[in-house]
Amino acid sequence: MVLAVAVVVAVVALTVGVRASDSSRTPTLTTPFLSYAPPAGWSAPPLDRGAGTDAPALTGVVHGPGYECGGQSFVRGFAAAALLPTGAEVGPAELAERLARWFAATSYAAPGGAAPDVTVAPPRPAPVDGPDGTVAGTVVEVSVRAPAGPVGCSAGGTVLALGAPVSGGAALLLVAGDSAGGPTEPAAPDRSTLDAVLASVRLGPP
Repeated sequence: MVLAVAVVVAVVALTVGVRASDSSRTPTLTTPFLSYAPPAGWSAPPLDRGAGTDAPALTGVVHGPGYECGGQSFVRGFAAAALLPTGAEVGPAELAERLARWFAATSYAAPGGAAPDVTVAPPRPAPVDGPDGTVAGTVVEVSVRAPAGPVGCSAGGTVLALGAPVSGGAALLLVAGDSAGGPTEPAAPDRSTLDAVLASVRLGPP
């Protein structure tokens, strides 16, 4: 996925930290509304990277390893959280699907603007632990195939978005990774890595 696009997000002014843990475990990234464990080797982007005005508000952003291809910078994976308001006809599941679709269409578009092929699987239930017990969350999975590009660049990816109800609206966790193409090193994250990120989500403040 294109690095310059993946970081075009309106970053919320929220406190984000890393919870201390023993050295054998991946540190947990915390926000005021959820926490999650990024994959080993993924890291936060520099604070001065650009922010857009029409993108979903993301925080707790981490990138997978980066590489160069066709004169552009790419990352092998991406994860971030968001707290968005719900409405009478827009709940956590709908917001999760919108976020996943937006990220897939934006991050895997061709430099000239050609849109990728995006396929959305039926949403599936996903219980999420929180301070008041387990709540009913929803996971949306998007498979994306990128338009033909330079040899050695990513040819597609998987985007997962988890949505769960919280007092402020919907807590969302997005995690994505390349699934085809790209260099041998850094390698694309396997599916179990993405699933482990979703499984690590806990609602509530740190």
